Amino acid sequence: MGSWMWKKLLKYRDCAKTMHKVEIKSGSSTSFWFDNWSQLGRLIDITGPRGVIDLGIPLDAMVETALHPRRRRKHRVDVLNRIEAEIHTTRQRIRINEKDISMWRFVGDKFKTTFSTKFTWNNIRGTHPTVVWSKGVWFSYSTPKYSFLTWLAIHNKLATGDRIKKWNTGQHVHCVLCTNTEETRDHLFFSCPYSSTIWENLAHHLLQTNYSSNWHQLTAMLHNTSTPRLHLFLLRYVFQATLYHIWRERNARRHGEIPTTTIRQIKLIDGTVRNRLSTITATSNHRYKDGLQLWFSTRSSS
Repeated sequence: MGSWMWKKLLKYRDCAKTMHKVEIKSGSSTSFWFDNWSQLGRLIDITGPRGVIDLGIPLDAMVETALHPRRRRKHRVDVLNRIEAEIHTTRQRIRINEKDISMWRFVGDKFKTTFSTKFTWNNIRGTHPTVVWSKGVWFSYSTPKYSFLTWLAIHNKLATGDRIKKWNTGQHVHCVLCTNTEETRDHLFFSCPYSSTIWENLAHHLLQTNYSSNWHQLTAMLHNTSTPRLHLFLLRYVFQATLYHIWRERNARRHGEIPTTTIRQIKLIDGTVRNRLSTITATSNHRYKDGLQLWFSTRSSS
């Protein structure tokens, strides 16, 4: 039952179990079988349903219930004896009037009382070496949806025509912006006459003698640390904003919407860049205070 998103979340329950632990005080709010409160971990994972019968502790029991005076038993199975020892040890340090403390995995086997999205993500994901182009995609004051699209494009994971025909040979795979050739990432950004016109207008005076419309040359420029900070930020942001708006136009045309002219697209992207620089100026970050002036100087030459 529940929404699609809720069902997806429920699939991560096994992963979530490893992230939570309880420090017992009174034991009144902690499940004996299902919460991770003992040195042995979640007891239901160790004994299975059979443990309920062997220990004589109900499946819905709280730790507080199990700690009530009961005769300590000896079992033939070693793990049951270890659970009995855990119950005995915990009973000695019980604090009746105190609340149990929930803790969340921090780093490795360390737990803290505060939950951190960052450390949880780092605990569940696979780590890989940082790629050289990462700072050209994820940088301060970027727009997340632009960065995400750029990340997909760099991995060549956008649903361009050359990739679509691998899934469905009957699909139209020509570039809908120029209709001259098969649509690929490198064609769309910026070999296509439509997109190259937009890119040249926006970036030619910013890059000057380094101007290029070649995908691989441009992505190399995005992480060139020898470029002055403000120029590099503008290049990154204009590049990402241009990718985003061209991709939107491409999708709109594929769905039969009225085409947008290159002049209109240039004005739209130019306005997007100006708005972003204005919001950065409002934060009083002096490193980017001359951003608007620099951008205006490149536009006045267009």
